Amino acid sequence: MLPITLASFSLMAQHEIPGDFCISGNELKMYNLINNYRKKSKLPEISLSKSLCYVAKFHVNDLFYNKPDTADCNLHSWSDKGEWAECCYGREKFNNTCMTSKPVELTNYPGKGYEIAFWENVDADPEVVLDLWTSSQASNDLILNKDIWKDKTWKAIGVGILGGYAVVWFGAETDPEQGVKICNSAENVSQQPVAVKKQETDTTSKTGEVKTASGEKWYLINASFDTKEKAEKELQKYKASGFKSPAIVQSGNIYRVSLGTYATREKALEVKKRLNPKYKDAWLHKQ
Repeated sequence: MLPITLASFSLMAQHEIPGDFCISGNELKMYNLINNYRKKSKLPEISLSKSLCYVAKFHVNDLFYNKPDTADCNLHSWSDKGEWAECCYGREKFNNTCMTSKPVELTNYPGKGYEIAFWENVDADPEVVLDLWTSSQASNDLILNKDIWKDKTWKAIGVGILGGYAVVWFGAETDPEQGVKICNSAENVSQQPVAVKKQETDTTSKTGEVKTASGEKWYLINASFDTKEKAEKELQKYKASGFKSPAIVQSGNIYRVSLGTYATREKALEVKKRLNPKYKDAWLHKQ
């Protein structure tokens, strides 16, 4: 089956999941990794939900094609390009109902949905994604039913991965839709862990710019703006907060502001794990 595009998604009637709908091997791997992680805490396995996988597919398609996660909006945002209620999530904008109602808007799932999300500008690797989620207290609490989630029992879970985006949806109600097909199921989907490349030695110039032998740079992006002036104001906030190498990274007409610049992906991930929870939505960007 060919990958479902956002265009074909938006033309389909709500509440009707196509008969040939399927999830990828990478998405199945993400699902299994989460359940294995829960088992280590002696928590029960969560059933894979056709409806929540469908919602997750909608969202990664919207994120990938329409980029609602720009300006002051984070990864939980939805664009105005589909048959759903648009919304912007940010530090000063919060509309939880817009998130929790998505399963009811898009499928026959009978309850609310709760999402964790990830992005970096290389293809999302399930093991890296789970490592970051479990290092974030807010995401980890949701996965393991801790703190504000301790009175919830997850009975359904859906996974969506496209490009550098990955989202997982949790629900406390059983999904009436049965069975989730695996795309190209004849292929081996039990992939081996990706080997971590040996880290390159990085150097820092007197100006604070990180350099590597490969010339690559990895940024921890925490905000995006449509003008350089707005980005400059945000940059000054990070400098005042004590970040040593914040920077503005321009891509076309988008100005992204990073908390730091690093020589390798591994180093950027290591720093992200230690960030204050207020920066938990920072994502990786490579140049």
